[in-house]
Amino acid sequence: MFRKLKLKFIGISTVSMLIVLSLILTLINLITYRNAVGGIFNTLEFLMREDEIKSSDNDIKLPGKWNVSPETQFEARYISVVVNDENIMVSYNDEHIAAIEESEIEEFVNYAIRSPRERGLFIYDGLNYAFMKARQSDGTFKIIIMDCTRNLSIVNFFMRFSFYIGALSVLLLTLLLSIFARKAVQPMVRNMEAQKQFITNASHELKTPLAVISANTEVIEMMSGKNEWTESTIKQVNRMSELISQLVVLSKLEEREDLVLSDVDFSHEARSVVESFTTVAETQGKTLEAEIADNVHVKADEKGVHELVNILLDNAVKYCDDGGQVKLTLSQKGKSAVLTVANDYVEGEGEDYKKFFDRFYRADESHNSEKKGYGIGLSMADSLVRMFKGKISVNYKKPQIIFTVIL
Repeated sequence: MFRKLKLKFIGISTVSMLIVLSLILTLINLITYRNAVGGIFNTLEFLMREDEIKSSDNDIKLPGKWNVSPETQFEARYISVVVNDENIMVSYNDEHIAAIEESEIEEFVNYAIRSPRERGLFIYDGLNYAFMKARQSDGTFKIIIMDCTRNLSIVNFFMRFSFYIGALSVLLLTLLLSIFARKAVQPMVRNMEAQKQFITNASHELKTPLAVISANTEVIEMMSGKNEWTESTIKQVNRMSELISQLVVLSKLEEREDLVLSDVDFSHEARSVVESFTTVAETQGKTLEAEIADNVHVKADEKGVHELVNILLDNAVKYCDDGGQVKLTLSQKGKSAVLTVANDYVEGEGEDYKKFFDRFYRADESHNSEKKGYGIGLSMADSLVRMFKGKISVNYKKPQIIFTVIL
């Protein structure tokens, strides 16, 4: 129990940290990339309007939103190209870039012309470039192509660096959690163990007075004969004894961490339980049907599988409407065994089925109905299924409650 809680605590904490850290780093990287691309396009717009700005009294006037300086045109590595309406290159200026040949300029221009966008980014020979195009007053197109490899390499480096920092943070967190997890879950483990010990001790202590009450009641019946009071007393003693037994079984189930799963003939166990309930159902005026496939085997515990089917059938017969039908089916679907137990229950609509596996949960909140048991059986079934690494669920399809177990 301690090891499971410790691993669960470490797992949940690590996943939570991973999600939060991933969201934060992703947001930071997106903002960084957006700012870098925005800066690239601002530079392109400045270079596109460079002549227009210079023509005003030979003084460069820079709108504040561009975040550029008079030195930007000298810092940037770019090509300025003019093409006519027929997309033929009229002229180009490559004095601001050195490592580009004329054939490559034509490829860049063709890419920019074919693009439906007025600006964008592209990769050529492993390097990053940005382009912007605009129609001039004389009808030609001016295209600026700028090398932005350095700008984006900084962003890429930051992305890689943040990934390494994030991974290192998660590893350090996992290490720290592994060290301190014992202290974190120790109080919970002590409380759970104290609860189980209390159930065990209380069960033993209650058995003695119940045995005395039962014996005294039998003596009274022998001396004075049976009456409604003695019958009621014996009935309640039997109910209390059954409740105590179920509490002890449930407590022991949750302590079985070292359970070794083996091959179990699910078909055989299901048929055995159905046979034992057939007479019970008929006595109550209910119909019990079973469709059990042959040779359905699962990795589980033989007694546990028998008890699981027993709990579900007992619950179905108990809840089934008078004159209704209980149906059990067992089939093989792929590598999994699927068990369904359904019973007629017209008044089942509107129930909170998510709580059916909660310990002591009963639809009758007054807890006065004997028909509806103690609210422990389905909790035991849930514990058994989890021990067998399976899944159990319940749903309502009028007029039936259907329990499904997948092992």
